[in-house]
Amino acid sequence: MSAATKSYLAFVPQHAPDAHGVLAIVDGGDGPEAEALVSLPDAPSATVLASALNGVLLHQVTAERHLEAVLGGASASTRKTISALLPILATATEDPAASRVARQLPTAGDGGFLLFPTTNCPGRCEICGTCRNDCVECPECADGGCEICLPATLTPRTAAVLGHALAILADEAYDYVYRTRMSRDGAPGPLGAVLPCVTDQDDWFLRRYARTFDDLSSDLQVGRYPTPTCTAEEIALDLAIQDAERLYHDEHELVADLESDLPASRSDYDWDTLQDVLFQDKDYEGLLSHRMPLARDEAEGWFEEFGNVPPRDRYRGFRR
Repeated sequence: MSAATKSYLAFVPQHAPDAHGVLAIVDGGDGPEAEALVSLPDAPSATVLASALNGVLLHQVTAERHLEAVLGGASASTRKTISALLPILATATEDPAASRVARQLPTAGDGGFLLFPTTNCPGRCEICGTCRNDCVECPECADGGCEICLPATLTPRTAAVLGHALAILADEAYDYVYRTRMSRDGAPGPLGAVLPCVTDQDDWFLRRYARTFDDLSSDLQVGRYPTPTCTAEEIALDLAIQDAERLYHDEHELVADLESDLPASRSDYDWDTLQDVLFQDKDYEGLLSHRMPLARDEAEGWFEEFGNVPPRDRYRGFRR
């Protein structure tokens, strides 16, 4: 079975008393099977490499950094094998089903929001020289002259607050669908999760819309940028960033609890950067203030997939 004719589903470490390596879980059309990928000199290297390759499948922000760290001491044959594999994995991530197995596997080291970086400074930058203290004392970075040591777009603490905002907005949207909690009387919730222009859409539309908040939250949980795949997700993400900023300014005890176990960064809570970086464009913005009900066909257009980002798994379910 050639690499081009099989799907890579996940990577797992293999340990024996006298050998260690990484197995690739692949599917060539006849069902999943395991095949040896590379051998490594010790157990930690095999575990970290398998986790980093799963990170590539999942679009984790720090996957490339973890790969570089573990391959630095690997043999030439191992580096050659992984280098040949990476372009194939980049294509494999266009299949939303390919990540189902990898999502279920544990991450080496810290997981969840801790998968996001606190800094992009590599420590020995080829432009700046030897950076220290997250580039705070680096004159090159202070003047914006280094394109490597840019501030981190999404940090662990920012991701935690954004994830909380996505969760409460999802619940508010689901409450409106099922007429529960604050929406028992049929009115939208106070946070505005359901825009006025779609409050009269049917339950099928509203359930899918509520799920967009959960889909974006699932991106954060596996350590990747929340990437909208359709207009509905763009709207959900914009609302969540706005609400996360509100939480940060108004709910100090909540934010302190969310960030208590997460490292700080000079890039924390830069909401304007999220608005600038996480969206392809802002064509949807007029809908945020549109109050007239949309026609059914126009509302359905919210779920048309963008052609330039991997789509969601069509077989995923609903949380509620």
